[in-house]
Amino acid sequence: MDACYTSEYEGYELRHWWFVARRLIIQQALNRFGRLGSKNPRWLDVGCGTGVLLDSYPSITNKLGLELDQGSVERARSKGLDVRQVQPRWDFREYGKFDLVTLTDVIEHVERDQEAVDAVRDVLNDNAIVLVTVPALMGLWSSHDVVNHHFRRYTIKTLLPLFPSDQWKVLQASYFSSLLLPMVYAARQLKNRREKGKEPSQKTHDLKFGPRWADWMLYQIFKSEKLWLRWARFPIGSSILLVVQKRSTPSAKPATTQTPATVSATP
Repeated sequence: MDACYTSEYEGYELRHWWFVARRLIIQQALNRFGRLGSKNPRWLDVGCGTGVLLDSYPSITNKLGLELDQGSVERARSKGLDVRQVQPRWDFREYGKFDLVTLTDVIEHVERDQEAVDAVRDVLNDNAIVLVTVPALMGLWSSHDVVNHHFRRYTIKTLLPLFPSDQWKVLQASYFSSLLLPMVYAARQLKNRREKGKEPSQKTHDLKFGPRWADWMLYQIFKSEKLWLRWARFPIGSSILLVVQKRSTPSAKPATTQTPATVSATP
């Protein structure tokens, strides 16, 4: 993330209609599958930013955030959160094991996304939950993705192979940010034409505060997806929500006594 964008980001996360509605959808999935509403699991939030999601669960005390950006880490710590600055490498074993890991709009920033998922799996207890959100549909690619240093946008068909069925059980897989997709698509296409030929440094992200009435209306439309996602899924959208559970590691079979194999060697 560009440094100038980082300084704005917490304000958007706290107040922008898209982030606020998205957080409600994420919280619904966490309460349903991560059991944050009734238990105190050990929770790791990777790429936590300034800790807005972690801070929205004050009753959960056994939680840890990891973040690359120093300014975001300092801001999160000022709120009393245990957030630590990390290097851009995917190895979390020094932090122990976790019952829940959240990766909200994170793995699209990682060039080798399968290595990132495998690194998360290494620090999970059996039956632990992982919640992932990612941007969807390469047809929506724009300068917003460039400014945010994305490597790709996903479809469900390209995301699920990162979580093979012999290792993971899929609890929920759906597009979201769906009802506003026609508007998002039109805005992205217009922006791509307007910024065609510009240098990367001249390109901008999409986040802006509009008139209050417009932001309220967009929030209400996006927020309404929460009810649908409680019982069903959307077939298309500008984002994807995936919740998976780590399958239990098979117990090792007792060793059986065998006659040692004969080994021949050439002098």
